[in-house]
Amino acid sequence: MDLQTFLLGLAYIFPAYVSNATPVVVSKMLKRLHPIDRGYVFVDGRRLFGDGKTFEGFVSGTVAGFAAGLLLSRALPWLLSLPEAFLLAVGALVGDVAGAFVKRRLGLQTGRPAPLLDQLGFLAVAFALVHSTLGLPAWLDPLTVLSLMAFTVFMHVGTNAVAYILRLKDRWY
Repeated sequence: MDLQTFLLGLAYIFPAYVSNATPVVVSKMLKRLHPIDRGYVFVDGRRLFGDGKTFEGFVSGTVAGFAAGLLLSRALPWLLSLPEAFLLAVGALVGDVAGAFVKRRLGLQTGRPAPLLDQLGFLAVAFALVHSTLGLPAWLDPLTVLSLMAFTVFMHVGTNAVAYILRLKDRWY
């Protein structure tokens, strides 16, 4: 893998990044949010996902991630198709919600950290969704995927710290 391939990989997964970040911003803009789990609890007596996963966040993240992919696909049509952009955006949010489900089963409250799950769940599911439906691009080899995942861990921690400083998040992690 060379630097160009890594940078193309970052551009390729940009819709997933945008999709994952958008709910944080939108949650601060809206007064009333509607949890996806509607307050329901699982058989273990804990909420399915918690108050942090909302319909507004899921929809806004999907729209914003797809919009980012649309712009990217117009600028670099050989890099990303619209179906890929949509699947990356939705996959990121499905991964985030699935991560919340796992965290609730582990007894972690909304907002509590789960190292690696918090940083990689969204991207792993986004990759898996594209791979299982359309197939990943041939140039996106396993080493590039692993490099993007490693980069994402550090980037995620950094962007969360910035969101905390900007008062978009209540915790730095």
